[in-house]
Amino acid sequence: MLYSPENNDNNYKEEICTHRALIFQGGGALGAYEAGVFKALYDNLIEKSIDQNRHLFDIVAGTSAGAINATLLVNHVLLNKDKFNPWEGSAEMLYQFWDNVSTDTWYLENPFITTWQEYLSFFREQINKLWNPILKEFDIIYENIRETPNFLSYYYLWPDRYGKLATTESFRRYWSWYLFACLPFGIPNVLSPIIFQPDYRFLNPFNFMIRYDNAPLIKTIRNYWDDKINPIKTYEGEPRLILVAVDVQDATTVTFDSYGNKKNQLMSIYGDEDSKEKHVIFYNDGIKMEHLLTTMSSHLRYKFPELNVITTIIEDGYVPDGKVQARPIMDGFYLSNTPLREVLQAHRDYWYKVKGLDETVPSLDVFIGDLYPTKEIGTPEDPDSINNRIQNILYHDKSKYDEKVANMVSDYVYIIRSLMKMAKENGISEFDIYKKLNIGLKSKIQSTNHKGEIRRIEDLVKGRIAINRLRRIEYGACQNICDSNDIYGKAFDFSKHTIRDLIKQGYDDTCIICKFK
Repeated sequence: MLYSPENNDNNYKEEICTHRALIFQGGGALGAYEAGVFKALYDNLIEKSIDQNRHLFDIVAGTSAGAINATLLVNHVLLNKDKFNPWEGSAEMLYQFWDNVSTDTWYLENPFITTWQEYLSFFREQINKLWNPILKEFDIIYENIRETPNFLSYYYLWPDRYGKLATTESFRRYWSWYLFACLPFGIPNVLSPIIFQPDYRFLNPFNFMIRYDNAPLIKTIRNYWDDKINPIKTYEGEPRLILVAVDVQDATTVTFDSYGNKKNQLMSIYGDEDSKEKHVIFYNDGIKMEHLLTTMSSHLRYKFPELNVITTIIEDGYVPDGKVQARPIMDGFYLSNTPLREVLQAHRDYWYKVKGLDETVPSLDVFIGDLYPTKEIGTPEDPDSINNRIQNILYHDKSKYDEKVANMVSDYVYIIRSLMKMAKENGISEFDIYKKLNIGLKSKIQSTNHKGEIRRIEDLVKGRIAINRLRRIEYGACQNICDSNDIYGKAFDFSKHTIRDLIKQGYDDTCIICKFK
């Protein structure tokens, strides 16, 4: 049995000065890629973890599909916490889950369709070879007349605008997601049949939405996690679960944390940083399906899930009675698809504010499953490629700035502590140093805390976190847009072929990026 707070508290604090955090992005079916990422990390890190008498990961966080992965992993560890290696079987469990939410699309994988597409691709290439040089010369002679107002409406009807046909694999993936998302059958074990929402407000028959209910997915998840019997509430030495959602009305992130505060309460406090009034959600029994549901419910769900929220002014950590109202909460990937900032904040809050550590807050090794490629080669031209590139830009990992700020602050804190050490060596106490700094620099400090008060020097210096190492395992990194198998509807492609390919790709990419053998 690995570390538990009952039998190894002191040794854990002394020996494990660096914690590991695993962060999963959201991305629908792309969550299968993260299952492969986790398997590679498990295979290559578990022996060292056992030798060090520590958990594989101290923090597992995620949004949307990543939140599902994170929840299932932490639940597995808690169910097996009495075993020597409670993580054993967790990767296989995740593989089984993604296999259960996938659907066999044999009708799109037969040789007839493949051969037909190969012939079409050949004819398209011949059309391009014939017309591209002809119309290029035409543009030179007639000075790009095709781009003048009289001809611009027909710009994409010219034969040299057709471009290349999709790869055989991306063709299969495209029609898989299209059938899942647009036909009235839904996705088995994931989404209900489509729910058609007409435009009753403006009476526009062309303005409608196709929405879904993810109750089938909830049912599938409960095959692996019985939240009614085992809500997730963990303690120091057990893996910490962090899920991130978004308040629809405030556009602020909501962090659900399986670790308690000083009073051992589980609560989320969030809201506008410039406002003294905050929103509070209590979940003292632990994280349940109602919380996971919020972070995996996109705008396409037939209605936003709601949670009971207290809106009040908080004084010194005390939450007074306030008005309880149901507020709509939605998928975390719209605002924080890579919740590194939330992980850093939660990590500091616990070790500094709850445990009282200042200069000994555990540093972090961070692994991120990144599902939306930042860099791609080529310029998107066809409708699917353009929409796909926009999607990748919107939801890609934007946490690099958070990482840079965290490292920069840690460097400055190191400098300050070195100066304080020099001062103490010359007979000045730490109390006097902070007192003089707070008095002398109070008028110069511009930032304020969430109460609107000027921050103290002591609070700025103490409890800061160092990121020792950060690895981003990125799906489709630097892929060529023209030859890629990536499609706009990848989040909806739950075909068994794609899910298995994503798992394998996640495993292989992790081994390469992390330099595992």
